[in-house]
Amino acid sequence: MEIEGARIAPNWTSAAGALEGVLRLMGLPLPRHAVMGLSGHAWHFCLQTREGVTALPGGPTDYDRATLARWYGRTGLDWERFSARAVPGPQGESARGEAVSWATAHLDAGRPLIGWDFHLHEHAVVYGYDAGAAAFLVDDLLTGDLGPAVPWADWPSGLGDIELLAPAGVLELDPVDTVAGALCAAVECFAGRDGPADGQPRGTAGLLAWAEAMDGDTEVDRAGNAYTLAVLVAARVDGAAFLADVAEALPDLAGPLAAAVSALREEATALSPLLTLFPFPSGGHGNVANPGLRRAAAMALRRAARHEQAAADALLQALALFD
Repeated sequence: MEIEGARIAPNWTSAAGALEGVLRLMGLPLPRHAVMGLSGHAWHFCLQTREGVTALPGGPTDYDRATLARWYGRTGLDWERFSARAVPGPQGESARGEAVSWATAHLDAGRPLIGWDFHLHEHAVVYGYDAGAAAFLVDDLLTGDLGPAVPWADWPSGLGDIELLAPAGVLELDPVDTVAGALCAAVECFAGRDGPADGQPRGTAGLLAWAEAMDGDTEVDRAGNAYTLAVLVAARVDGAAFLADVAEALPDLAGPLAAAVSALREEATALSPLLTLFPFPSGGHGNVANPGLRRAAAMALRRAARHEQAAADALLQALALFD
């Protein structure tokens, strides 16, 4: 069983790429920056740190997945969520079986899914299944190399997290309320309140923690550092484009929103040289351990944090103008 045309859209944030692909198939296409801004992905940042190593590659996907269905509703689709833990043993097998039944029922009804952790620890579009092979058909960042089939027995990975979202219908949205919700989400993300209580540095404070790590002798993950930078810069560029559209649509908010747009663009500008110092996927080889380059990176990260705080302050001013 296969849903034609359900594919992930290009995006450093895989969840937003999957969301954009599903929206397009369901007849509600939105440009990438609108998907990013409405879904909240334009504002997210987490500096994943574990066992003395920082900037691990899981930071860009370390957010509260329980909020995604609600936040994705701002794009015009209602969403149903299936979430479970596939721990080793009978309980995990039962959870996997329930997930497969839930997913195949939606797919049979012509509803593609957004799913987590198929070929890699990222999001994908699930567009079908092969009952004979007992496998999902997915489109993600590695489908071109590995093919679309992911056996049910191999899913999820050892992380054990089952996360699936299915579109459940079209929502009638109030445009002003939708924009207000997106701006509130941005403020929450910049304040570091968009993730689970796992102690990871988030939001603007996460940028400052990154700068502190670069200024010290903390081990920085080379690949994760490069990946986190690429995701962050692309997200803030999309966030600025989204806010520029909102300012044009709501002239009463144009003043503070223009300030927020300028601040986010300045943040991306401050971070952009680091994309050259620590390019994805190589991470710049020895650059991440070079004291001089680390100090330069710390300075850039602190500048970025100041711009992000200015954007948050401007968004609070914009929100104060809503009735």
